[in-house]
Order: sequence, then C-alpha cells, then structure tokens
Amino acid sequence: MGGSFMIKTFSLKRLYIISLLIFLLALLFAFFYTKPVPTKGIAHQKVIIDFSFIFLNNLKVSLLLILLGPLTLGLGTLIVLVINGLILGSALGSIKDNLSLVSLLAPHGIIEIPILLLAASIGFKMVINVFSMKIDFKFVFKYLLIVIGGLLIAASIETFVTPMFLKGAL
Repeated sequence: MGGSFMIKTFSLKRLYIISLLIFLLALLFAFFYTKPVPTKGIAHQKVIIDFSFIFLNNLKVSLLLILLGPLTLGLGTLIVLVINGLILGSALGSIKDNLSLVSLLAPHGIIEIPILLLAASIGFKMVINVFSMKIDFKFVFKYLLIVIGGLLIAASIETFVTPMFLKGAL
C-alpha cells in the first residue's frame, strides 16, 4: 500500500522538475569544466542549417527520452538527459567568452530545452506506469503531440530566425 502511494505522488510536474535538475547539473558541470575556444574565424565559415536535420535530430532525442524510460526502467532516459546536458554545457562553455554567440542559442533554446525536459518527464512517467501496470496511451499521445509541435517551432526558429542574427553576433 505504501509503495503505490509513493508511485502516485510523482506527477508529471514533479518529474519535470527532477528532469530539469538533472539536466542543469550536467550542463553546469560541463560548462565549468570546458575551456573557451577562439571564435574569431567562425564568421567566415559557411554554415548550412537544415530544418529537417534539426527537427529530426531533436525528434530522435525526444523519442529516445520517452521510449527508453519504460524499456530501461528510466536508466536510458537518465543517460540521454545527462548526455544532452553535458553537450549543451560544453557548447556554452566553449563560447562563454563571446556572449553574442551564447545569445544565438536562446531564441530556439527557450522552446527546445523545455520540450526535451517534457520528453524526459514522459519517459520517467512511463516507468511509473510500468510499475503500476497501467500505461495511459492517451496521455502519451497527447504529450507526444505537444513535443512534436514544440520541436517544429524550435527547429523553425533555429533554421530561419537564428541565421539572421548570426552575422551580427560575430
């Protein structure tokens, strides 16, 4: 009886906060242990930003966060979440001396990061569903649509808005 009460107290909101804390710890660890790299020659490099590549990559990460939850009892979701925090922390740490470059990540990151955290929360919630022997596919589908919609918006911003600010940032 006590165990089922404990499982039911993990709402999606609580799992989101846990996901956020895990992500932030990984991000901060990588940020502070990554040395800045020179960004001087970046302005002259040709950067091709492809909407479908960005969207599909983020969708793949989101699906991994969701599906690895029940398949690995949360361990896979945890690992993917930590790896993404480390990647972003390293990226930010390597350009921390150039705040204008850091600001380029903000427009799409404001949407993309919360969406990835939502996907992780869904993955962790599905672990709880496995233990309670009840998977709510309606819940998963509803939030999967939110994840996909958010990723479409983030990829659109990263593809079509961010490049307009790239030249001014360098």
